[in-house]
Amino acid sequence: MYNIGVVSSNPEIENTTYIKALKESEYNVHYLKKKHKWERQTCELDALIIEEEESDNQMSLICESIIKIREQTSALVWVLSQNTDKSTRIVYLKLGADAIIDTSIDSEELVLLIQGHLKRYSEKKQRELKVYEETPLQESDVPKKIELVHSNFSVLLNGSQEVNLTKLEFRTIELLSNHVGQALTYEEIYKNVWDGGDEDKQYRVANIIYHLRRKIENEDHANGYIKTIRSKGYMLMN
Repeated sequence: MYNIGVVSSNPEIENTTYIKALKESEYNVHYLKKKHKWERQTCELDALIIEEEESDNQMSLICESIIKIREQTSALVWVLSQNTDKSTRIVYLKLGADAIIDTSIDSEELVLLIQGHLKRYSEKKQRELKVYEETPLQESDVPKKIELVHSNFSVLLNGSQEVNLTKLEFRTIELLSNHVGQALTYEEIYKNVWDGGDEDKQYRVANIIYHLRRKIENEDHANGYIKTIRSKGYMLMN
């Protein structure tokens, strides 16, 4: 089941037709209103819908939202807009929005569009995860030192290169670093990193590891910090 976040200040958002249609299609819908809570929430989402509203500074608010989301996740981002100005829509797309959806769209059509996007997104992620899972580490791939910087939610690679992480990514690498050389199962990682829920455990864990590897490892795994333990989970090699 997919998790979709909705960025909106509409107090009646739960009663809108398209939200009801999404829930009827068994999507988990999460409402994002307080920006200081976004970082943790967006990491667990598969897609986000940003509602454009009528206000003088709406474009700047939408741009700010897209930038903030893109700093934290590669999830799909759609802007629900009634703006027909081509230049504005192009700005949204250049900042990282995946599509601009007209507010006049029928709810059934919207759900079908979302289903199609999510299906392709999921298939792409699964292919990428499979490549990472199946890429073997060479015997000569000796990982360099990795240090946690708790104050910044970051890691220091080889004593010099600092890499910023999301809170979920940091909690994951922190858990692995507390068990260096010990294989942790998908279940153990999920239980310690996420606060609740009981769905798609292996996918959620594999996905967060995928993002961690993209940030702290070379594309060819030449500094493979995290080792995949086939059919079990992961182990930090530091």
